[in-house]
Amino acid sequence: MDTLQQKELLFEENEKSKAVAYLLWLFFGAFSAHRFYAGQTKSAVVRLIMLFVPVIGWAILTLLWLLDLFLIPGMINERNLKTIDMIYGPEKPAPAKKEEDEPKAIANEVDERRQKMLDDLRQTGYRKERPDPIAKLYR
Repeated sequence: MDTLQQKELLFEENEKSKAVAYLLWLFFGAFSAHRFYAGQTKSAVVRLIMLFVPVIGWAILTLLWLLDLFLIPGMINERNLKTIDMIYGPEKPAPAKKEEDEPKAIANEVDERRQKMLDDLRQTGYRKERPDPIAKLYR
Protein backbone atom coordinates (compact mmCIF):
# COMPACT_ATOMS: atom_id res chain seq x y z
CA MET A 1 0.00 0.00 0.00
CA ASP A 2 1.51 3.32 -1.04
CA THR A 3 1.57 6.46 1.06
CA LEU A 4 -1.27 8.18 -0.82
CA GLN A 5 -3.63 5.31 -0.02
CA GLN A 6 -2.50 5.36 3.59
CA LYS A 7 -3.21 9.07 3.81
CA GLU A 8 -6.67 8.60 2.28
CA LEU A 9 -7.46 5.83 4.76
CA LEU A 10 -6.21 7.97 7.63
CA PHE A 11 -8.50 10.80 6.54
CA GLU A 12 -11.50 8.49 6.21
CA GLU A 13 -10.89 7.25 9.75
CA ASN A 14 -10.77 10.81 11.13
CA GLU A 15 -13.40 12.44 8.91
CA LYS A 16 -16.30 14.05 10.77
CA SER A 17 -19.88 13.56 9.59
CA LYS A 18 -22.50 16.28 9.42
CA ALA A 19 -25.24 13.72 10.10
CA VAL A 20 -23.59 12.65 13.35
CA ALA A 21 -23.12 16.30 14.33
CA TYR A 22 -26.82 17.01 13.74
CA LEU A 23 -27.83 13.99 15.81
CA LEU A 24 -25.59 15.15 18.63
CA TRP A 25 -27.08 18.64 18.28
CA LEU A 26 -30.60 17.29 18.48
CA PHE A 27 -30.17 14.93 21.43
CA PHE A 28 -27.24 16.39 23.38
CA GLY A 29 -27.16 19.99 22.13
CA ALA A 30 -27.74 21.43 25.59
CA PHE A 31 -24.40 19.91 26.62
CA SER A 32 -22.68 21.10 23.40
CA ALA A 33 -21.80 17.58 22.34
CA HIS A 34 -21.90 18.64 18.67
CA ARG A 35 -19.31 21.34 19.36
CA PHE A 36 -16.99 18.88 21.08
CA TYR A 37 -17.43 16.57 18.09
CA ALA A 38 -16.56 19.38 15.66
CA GLY A 39 -13.44 20.35 17.62
CA GLN A 40 -14.89 23.59 19.00
CA THR A 41 -13.80 22.71 22.54
CA LYS A 42 -13.42 26.22 23.98
CA SER A 43 -16.90 27.36 22.99
CA ALA A 44 -18.35 24.04 24.16
CA VAL A 45 -16.82 24.48 27.61
CA VAL A 46 -18.12 28.06 27.83
CA ARG A 47 -21.59 26.80 26.97
CA LEU A 48 -21.37 24.09 29.60
CA ILE A 49 -20.52 26.75 32.19
CA MET A 50 -23.51 28.79 31.03
CA LEU A 51 -25.76 25.87 31.98
CA PHE A 52 -25.13 26.79 35.61
CA VAL A 53 -26.50 30.32 35.12
CA PRO A 54 -30.28 30.06 35.45
CA VAL A 55 -32.73 31.92 33.19
CA ILE A 56 -30.31 34.29 31.39
CA GLY A 57 -27.78 31.57 30.60
CA TRP A 58 -30.50 29.19 29.47
CA ALA A 59 -32.11 31.83 27.26
CA ILE A 60 -28.78 32.60 25.61
CA LEU A 61 -28.02 28.89 25.23
CA THR A 62 -31.37 28.31 23.54
CA LEU A 63 -30.61 31.01 20.98
CA LEU A 64 -27.10 29.68 20.44
CA TRP A 65 -28.45 26.15 20.15
CA LEU A 66 -30.80 27.27 17.35
CA LEU A 67 -28.01 29.21 15.68
CA ASP A 68 -25.85 26.09 15.66
CA LEU A 69 -28.43 24.49 13.40
CA PHE A 70 -27.01 26.66 10.61
CA LEU A 71 -23.38 26.67 11.77
CA ILE A 72 -22.83 22.91 11.95
CA PRO A 73 -21.94 22.38 8.25
CA GLY A 74 -19.25 25.06 8.43
CA MET A 75 -17.83 23.69 11.69
CA ILE A 76 -17.62 20.18 10.25
CA ASN A 77 -16.07 21.39 6.98
CA GLU A 78 -13.49 23.40 8.93
CA ARG A 79 -12.65 20.40 11.09
CA ASN A 80 -12.25 18.17 8.01
CA LEU A 81 -10.00 20.75 6.36
CA LYS A 82 -7.82 20.85 9.47
CA THR A 83 -7.61 17.07 9.34
CA ILE A 84 -6.55 17.23 5.70
CA ASP A 85 -3.92 19.84 6.54
CA MET A 86 -2.56 17.64 9.33
CA ILE A 87 -2.32 14.63 7.02
CA TYR A 88 -1.15 16.21 3.76
CA GLY A 89 0.48 19.36 5.11
CA PRO A 90 -0.85 22.89 4.79
CA GLU A 91 -1.55 24.23 1.33
CA LYS A 92 0.90 26.90 0.31
CA PRO A 93 -0.88 30.12 -0.62
CA ALA A 94 -0.29 31.52 -4.09
CA PRO A 95 1.70 34.73 -4.11
CA ALA A 96 -0.50 37.79 -4.31
CA LYS A 97 -0.49 39.51 -7.68
CA LYS A 98 0.26 43.17 -7.73
CA GLU A 99 -1.46 45.52 -10.12
CA GLU A 100 1.97 46.61 -11.36
CA ASP A 101 2.84 43.04 -12.35
CA GLU A 102 -0.22 42.60 -14.57
CA PRO A 103 1.01 44.70 -17.54
CA LYS A 104 4.40 42.99 -17.31
CA ALA A 105 2.74 39.59 -17.32
CA ILE A 106 0.69 40.50 -20.38
CA ALA A 107 3.76 41.85 -22.16
CA ASN A 108 5.71 38.69 -21.33
CA GLU A 109 2.87 36.53 -22.62
CA VAL A 110 2.75 38.48 -25.90
CA ASP A 111 6.54 38.17 -26.25
CA GLU A 112 6.33 34.41 -25.61
CA ARG A 113 3.60 33.99 -28.24
CA ARG A 114 5.54 36.06 -30.75
CA GLN A 115 8.71 34.06 -30.12
CA LYS A 116 6.79 30.79 -30.48
CA MET A 117 5.34 31.93 -33.81
CA LEU A 118 8.79 32.92 -35.06
CA ASP A 119 10.23 29.58 -34.00
CA ASP A 120 7.43 27.75 -35.81
CA LEU A 121 8.08 29.77 -38.95
CA ARG A 122 11.80 29.02 -38.78
CA GLN A 123 11.20 25.29 -38.34
CA THR A 124 8.85 25.03 -41.29
CA GLY A 125 11.22 27.01 -43.51
CA TYR A 126 8.54 29.46 -44.51
CA ARG A 127 9.95 32.47 -46.31
CA LYS A 128 7.87 35.18 -47.82
CA GLU A 129 8.96 36.03 -51.31
CA ARG A 130 8.52 39.48 -52.69
CA PRO A 131 6.89 39.60 -56.08
CA ASP A 132 9.16 42.36 -57.38
CA PRO A 133 12.69 43.52 -56.52
CA ILE A 134 11.54 47.08 -55.82
CA ALA A 135 9.76 45.89 -52.62
CA LYS A 136 13.17 45.52 -50.97
CA LEU A 137 13.46 49.29 -50.99
CA TYR A 138 10.42 49.64 -48.73
CA ARG A 139 11.75 47.61 -45.85
